[in-house]
Amino acid sequence: MIPSVLTPEIAAIGIALGLMFSLVCYLTTNLSPGGMITPGWLALTLVEDLQRAAMVVGVTVLTYVAVLGLQKVVILYGKRLFSTVVLTGVIFQATLMIVLSIEFPLMYTNQTLGFIVPGLIAYQLVRQPKGATLLATGSVTLMAYVVLTAGILLGALPTV
Repeated sequence: MIPSVLTPEIAAIGIALGLMFSLVCYLTTNLSPGGMITPGWLALTLVEDLQRAAMVVGVTVLTYVAVLGLQKVVILYGKRLFSTVVLTGVIFQATLMIVLSIEFPLMYTNQTLGFIVPGLIAYQLVRQPKGATLLATGSVTLMAYVVLTAGILLGALPTV
């Protein structure tokens, strides 16, 4: 983990890298890697805080399982499915962040984009084959992470 070197410029570059790699993935495989912004955000999170990335994975699994349960009692498709999955992810992520911020107030800061990422990944897991989605999300995130980390370590990106 690279100690807190993320500037707004690096964050924008990380999201842009994720978008670029996501678009290439989608155009070549017709698979969405957990949403277009997800891999870039995950790469930034991996650079900054590995624990937060692990939290996203846990909340994504919880969201996916909860939505599968909801689908057994509620008809969900299209925009209703998308809204339900993202809202469920936001509720779980917000709850976890609130609990952790009470226990460890200085450890966790508020990151708004991070609240929707688990829902975006879970939505794609519901819509696409699970293995292919996980592979696409992991691969695209890894590509963005490697390029971002290399740029930081080589001094090609502006740091604090």
